[in-house]
Amino acid sequence: MASFKQIFKRNTHNLLFKALAGLGKSFYRMYENRNHDIHSNGEEYLLKQIGKTNPNIIFDVGGNIGEYAEMAAKYSPNAKIYSFEPVAKTYESLERVSEKIENIIPIKAGLYKEKSTLEINVYGEHQLSTLYHDAMDQRQSNKESIVLLKGDDFMKEKGLDKIDFVKVDVEGAEMDVFMGFEEAIKHKKIRVFQFEYGNVNISTKVLLRDFHEFFENRGYILGKLYPKSVDFRKYEFKHEDFIGPNFVAIVKEDLEIKKLLS
Repeated sequence: MASFKQIFKRNTHNLLFKALAGLGKSFYRMYENRNHDIHSNGEEYLLKQIGKTNPNIIFDVGGNIGEYAEMAAKYSPNAKIYSFEPVAKTYESLERVSEKIENIIPIKAGLYKEKSTLEINVYGEHQLSTLYHDAMDQRQSNKESIVLLKGDDFMKEKGLDKIDFVKVDVEGAEMDVFMGFEEAIKHKKIRVFQFEYGNVNISTKVLLRDFHEFFENRGYILGKLYPKSVDFRKYEFKHEDFIGPNFVAIVKEDLEIKKLLS
């Protein structure tokens, strides 16, 4: 004779439970901060906290039209903010922002694991661009040739020994950017990273686990960015939910910045 528990389980796939499941998923996504608004998802909070450390150098990798760089300048007015944007028309908007804010330095190039020239897929005007077309669900795109630089080389060229904060939002090419900073990361010359992780990683096949391994093997720890804190934690399979949107990596021994962000 079937138990009550078995009967209950057999009858959960109905309209009532479907509605409850949908509601539960919505609440879970909200709780896990599926939010790309920089003013409410923790990105502005992070910039405020970083600003308290009086940073000298900030990299905005994937500068787009300059909204993020402008906010970084607000909270770190004395920092040099290098904002990288390789797409020509988008760069024009970024450049206009930099003309009004003198500590924003626009760079018409992207960052990558090696110096190169590649084709990028551009979707709409000032909206989205990625090296990985599959990541955008096969939407129609225009292709544009862009210049890509290696982070370590750029630091040497500009005489930068250390970087206080690097934000990376490059629609799937985040790991490529980190590989270009291999020497700087090895010697812990970059204090804080912020980067995106989400649905795009299903297509690029770079998992959250890969980011944890990359940084932890080099003396950093990883945490998820929430609206008012960073949750530094060890990787578990359950974290591989592709909800995103942002994660933070800091030098493991840097207790000052960990306390400031936690």
